[in-house]
Amino acid sequence: MRWASGPLEIALRGKTDGFTPQHKQTLERFHDPASLDILKDSPIDCLVLSWAAGVPEDAVQQRSATALIAAARQRNLAVAGWVEGSADHAAAIAAARAAGLAAVAIQDFKGKTDFPIIAWGERARMPWDADGPVLAASGNVWPGVSMPGSGDSAGPTSVPWLDSNGWFVQMARARTQKPLWLMFDPPGKGRTLTAANYQTAICDAEITGGRWAISLDETLRSGLAEGNAAARETFSRIGATVAFFGQHAAWQTFRNLGVFGVVSDFTGDNYDMSGEILNLAARRNLQFRVIWKSQAIEQPFTGLKAIVYADKAAPEAPLRRKLMAFAQQGGLLITGPKWGPEGTPTDPGFDTQFAVRNFGKGRLAVAKGDLTDAYQVAVDAQFLVSHANDLVKVYNSSSSGCTLVAGSPDGKRALVQVLAFATGRGSSARTVWVREKYRAASLWAIGAAAPLRIEPLPADEYFGVECQIPAAVPGYFALEFEA
Repeated sequence: MRWASGPLEIALRGKTDGFTPQHKQTLERFHDPASLDILKDSPIDCLVLSWAAGVPEDAVQQRSATALIAAARQRNLAVAGWVEGSADHAAAIAAARAAGLAAVAIQDFKGKTDFPIIAWGERARMPWDADGPVLAASGNVWPGVSMPGSGDSAGPTSVPWLDSNGWFVQMARARTQKPLWLMFDPPGKGRTLTAANYQTAICDAEITGGRWAISLDETLRSGLAEGNAAARETFSRIGATVAFFGQHAAWQTFRNLGVFGVVSDFTGDNYDMSGEILNLAARRNLQFRVIWKSQAIEQPFTGLKAIVYADKAAPEAPLRRKLMAFAQQGGLLITGPKWGPEGTPTDPGFDTQFAVRNFGKGRLAVAKGDLTDAYQVAVDAQFLVSHANDLVKVYNSSSSGCTLVAGSPDGKRALVQVLAFATGRGSSARTVWVREKYRAASLWAIGAAAPLRIEPLPADEYFGVECQIPAAVPGYFALEFEA
């Protein structure tokens, strides 16, 4: 949890619009060791405390935090210091060691130390190969469906926008096995947040294998400091959501079963294009798998129906041969305009930016011009892959951007997680169709005492089964199937 408190936090937040004397008082109260009582019976086990930012308040923050850090350690809470701006890294590490911090999080740390360093960076420039126990990413978004000036609602004549970090977490988890912290704050002034909003933010990260470093809005933090009952209830629901995923940690070992692969080095312009393709594919519930170019030779393409390669530079010869073999054996390969002339032209059946060619048992879709519009790539890719290859469909749901299908390591179980982002849309009865004919299913929901046993029913489709989800189930749920 991001523990906002103390002189440094006051100095940094005091420069923002809307900062009030009450906000300052709340940050002072959270710096008092007694404030840790808020965490009683909570699953929170690590506090991320502002430690240094290259401003005069650094020293007083570190001195004044001594009692808070000691009290946290007595409660078996680890404390990590957050270092940013032009702070002196060596001085921050020395002060952290003396104060008894568990680690410090530093952007672009280049030195050498035996003190635990949590490397962090903007998500387009992550220090993937840095030493340390954890990676942290900044530059993330507050998850939810929104429109400018409309909160969580979307007008009938406008296009809603979905903000989600799930695609980035999937990209990161394909690159590193280290725990990933997502750093982002709630929306600012003018936005009233509910417990459901916080639960969505947690689920968006946890479903795909990340962890949000929980950050509270000013109103909730103030309410907790004052002992407000409604604030305590909201925080209790936040804790219950975190605990739920802790109880299902085994799900992190399940393998993504997506049918649409995206191969890229995810750097520079390639990050902008391929990363946005992932983002938009997620919004369209196109089940995808991330394949880093550096790992693509060793990774099997088993189960994939299509692969998109949108990097500007051509792949090296071994990878090109593997991609061509994938198409020749029955897959669909979607590429930029400089791929080559192989294949026999064929009519894809719709207007598209790609020239589609038969190639062996499969197809090549080669762009007619430079790939500049990630949205259109995602749209065309979904048409080319076709809904005939869908693994899951969710009916009567606002879910968009996080319906994830995964399988257990032993192949005996499958997991479908569904998150409805739009506020107030999780109370309707929903139906989940899955391609495979599973024999039994358990429905897991946050806050439920036990899973609900659901019998998969024959689907109206020619294959697969359907599960009826009761109306009382909230926005997020998981179906665990037995093969």
